[in-house]
Amino acid sequence: MMRQFLFLILFSVLATTVFAQDQLTGRVYENKSNVFLQGVRVEDLKSHTMTITGPDGSFTIRTAVGDLVCFTNSNYKPDTLYVADLKYVQIFLDPLVNMLQEVKVTNQEIKKNAGFSTQQQPGLLGSQTVLYQTDANGNPIGGLKMNIADGETPKQREAKVSKSEAQKEQIRRVFNPDNLKKYLPITGQEMENFIIMYTPDVNVYFAPGFNLVVYLNANYEEFNKIPIEQRQSKALTQLVPDKN
Repeated sequence: MMRQFLFLILFSVLATTVFAQDQLTGRVYENKSNVFLQGVRVEDLKSHTMTITGPDGSFTIRTAVGDLVCFTNSNYKPDTLYVADLKYVQIFLDPLVNMLQEVKVTNQEIKKNAGFSTQQQPGLLGSQTVLYQTDANGNPIGGLKMNIADGETPKQREAKVSKSEAQKEQIRRVFNPDNLKKYLPITGQEMENFIIMYTPDVNVYFAPGFNLVVYLNANYEEFNKIPIEQRQSKALTQLVPDKN
């Protein structure tokens, strides 16, 4: 009886060990931004065993040395891993479409609104009839300066308004939960608060050299400094005006 009991224990240990040896674990990130990628399909191309990455980009899949494991997602270029061993792996996927060119930003610049300076938004008809007085470096020095006329025809003003609205609509399409969830590991009210607080205006978004990934990473760092119970509270952004 005792011999049978010991045999069962030994068999269970061996089975557990063999099972663990057939598993590959790791995490999937977006290349360069290092954002966790949730919902990536992970498939062993030999056995067709399949799993999906979790909210933190992690996965575990049954596979074996010598197999090929494929990583796919509709928004990213697929990648295939040759399983040379079953050590922990990190996979980096490239987005299918690079919306904007990459720009190098120093640490000091990132702390200042991700390296992009916010300019004054034009008036309703594209004109700026009232401006603040500034010095040679653009710093406010008090007082106002007036522009009596901007010299534009009604058609020119209408074209500016149309262009501005089209640009704002483009920003709204980018800064919405369905799109940003590809870059940020947050959802629900927390995502809504992030969008309200950090959606850029037209001047920032369309500035030369603006980089979406750099902008999101820098502002997500700042956002994470807020206590989580506040980040997930609707009250956090009730007094924040809509930028668009």
